Amino acid sequence: MSKFGLSIILLCLGISISLNVLFWFQLQSVVTTDQSNNVGQQLAQGSANENNAGSFPLYNAQQRTAEQSEFELSPPSDESSQYQKAIYWIKQQLAAGELPEAKEAIQAYLRNHPQNIDYLLLEGQLIAKTAPISEVLAHYYGLLDLPLQTEEKAKVLALITELTNSNIDKLKTIRSWDVLATFLEPLWQFDPTRRSIIVALAEAYAYQNQEFLMENVLASLQQGDLDAARIRQILGQQTSVIKTSTPIQENGPIATDYERNIKLRALGDHYTTPVMIGRSTHELMLDTGATTTVLTAEAFDRISRRTSWEYVGTYKINTAGGLFDAPVYQLKQLFFAGFRLDNVAIVVLPMPDFSYADGLLGMNILRQFDFKIDQQNDTLLLNRTGS
Repeated sequence: MSKFGLSIILLCLGISISLNVLFWFQLQSVVTTDQSNNVGQQLAQGSANENNAGSFPLYNAQQRTAEQSEFELSPPSDESSQYQKAIYWIKQQLAAGELPEAKEAIQAYLRNHPQNIDYLLLEGQLIAKTAPISEVLAHYYGLLDLPLQTEEKAKVLALITELTNSNIDKLKTIRSWDVLATFLEPLWQFDPTRRSIIVALAEAYAYQNQEFLMENVLASLQQGDLDAARIRQILGQQTSVIKTSTPIQENGPIATDYERNIKLRALGDHYTTPVMIGRSTHELMLDTGATTTVLTAEAFDRISRRTSWEYVGTYKINTAGGLFDAPVYQLKQLFFAGFRLDNVAIVVLPMPDFSYADGLLGMNILRQFDFKIDQQNDTLLLNRTGS
C-alpha cells in the first residue's frame, strides 16, 4: 500500500475517533442535566409536602428575627423529621411571644391527634402565657386521665409538682394569704392527698383567721402532725392582730402610747389614708377584710413606670363581685405613715366604680403594725412590730 493511501486511512480513523469522543461528551451532559432536574423537582416536592403537612411553617435560619434569636432553642437532632421541626417551630413562637401563630398550629394538630402528649404539653405552655396559673394546673391534671406511658405520666406529674410548689413559695414569701387560698382550693379538689397543698392551704386559712376552713383541711393529716400543730399556733396569734375599732374614749384625747397618729379621711363608715408608691401618693381605703393590698388598674398604670416591681403571676381573685383573673405584683418598697415597707404584694384589679380611692389597704400592710382605729377622732394609731 502506498504511503498516500495509508495517510488517508489514518486521517479517516482519527476523524472517527474524534466524532465518537464528541458524541460521548454530549451524551454525558444530557444525562447530568436530566439528573439535576430530577433532584431539584424531588427537593421542591419534598419542601412543598413538608409545608403542607399539618400546615406548619418550617424553621428558616435566614428568616429568624433578632428578637427570636434572643430565645435560642436547640435545633432538632433529626432535621428530616417534619414532626420535630413543627414542635421546634412552635416552641420558638411561644418563647418569642408569637402566641396566635403558636395557638393556631397547636390546635390544628390536636384536631386530628387529640391525645398527642407532646402537643398537649405545648398547649399547657400556651395556657401559661394567657391564663391564671390555676388553669394551667387544671390542664395538666386533666392530662393524667389520658392513657399515658409511664415516662409521660412522670413528666406531667413533675410539671404539676414544680408549678404548684413554686407558686406556693412565691405567695407565701409575699404573704398574700387570700390569693394563696384561692389558688389552692381547686387544686385540693384535684389532688386531696398532696401534702404540700394541704399544709399551705391550711396555713393560708390560719393567717386569715378562718378556723373552720383550716380545721377542715387539717383533717386530712394524721393526729399529732407537727405541721398541723404549727398552723394552729398561727391561728391563735391572729386573734391579737386586729384591735377593736371602737372609740378609745368618748370625746377624749388621742392616745399617746403609739408611734404614729395618722389622720384618716372619713367616707361614710370607711376611711382612707395616703400611701406613697414611687413618687406618687395614692389614697387607699382601709380594709381589714382584705388580706392583700389592692390597686386599681388606673392607679397601677400611674406608678408602673416610676417604681420597681416584680410580676408574680396571674391568679383567681375573690372579690365582692365574684372571681376575677388578676395579676399580682411585688413592689420593691412603699411608704406608709412615714414607715418604709419592703417587698409588698399588691393585686391589680379593674375597679371602674371605685372612684373615691385608688384601692384597698390590706392586712399584708396593716399586719406589720400594732394598730388601732380611733373612730371618735378619725385617727389610725400605729406601732411598728416588725412582723
